[in-house]
Amino acid sequence: MFTQPTTKKAIAYVTNKDQLMVFTHTEFPEAGVQVPAGTVKESEEPSEAVLREIYEESGIKGVRIIDLLGIFQYNMTPYRNEIQERYVYHLELTQSTPSTWRHWEIHSSTSKNSISFDFYWVRLDGSDLGLAGGQGYFLSKLIHKIKNSEDSDNT
Repeated sequence: MFTQPTTKKAIAYVTNKDQLMVFTHTEFPEAGVQVPAGTVKESEEPSEAVLREIYEESGIKGVRIIDLLGIFQYNMTPYRNEIQERYVYHLELTQSTPSTWRHWEIHSSTSKNSISFDFYWVRLDGSDLGLAGGQGYFLSKLIHKIKNSEDSDNT
């Protein structure tokens, strides 16, 4: 029986109150709306990888991990012969950022050239954000968590 290789990935849901940090590829908008994510290196934990990926892709260091929302498997067929074991983290912004910004990822695993990303914030209001490549798998859990946190803050 043929088995597909499994790769560990870390996905970052970075929030600023009720907003989620997202981006599009500047040169490849057809890649869709995404959140920072990437491969967990052999020498690191998923929690370390998620912080590294946020910095590499967005330039932001001022975040703190709130929790691991969950782990799920995602089949990359037909794009790649790979199963991704995805670790999805909720992180909170701890520094100020502009409402939009462009950042160039220099340490990309897929290219020696820098890749530019256009970042912005979207409100987590329960509507479908249409995150690309299955990245929205735990968004409803995140929204529920944030709403419950707001409700407890108001009581």
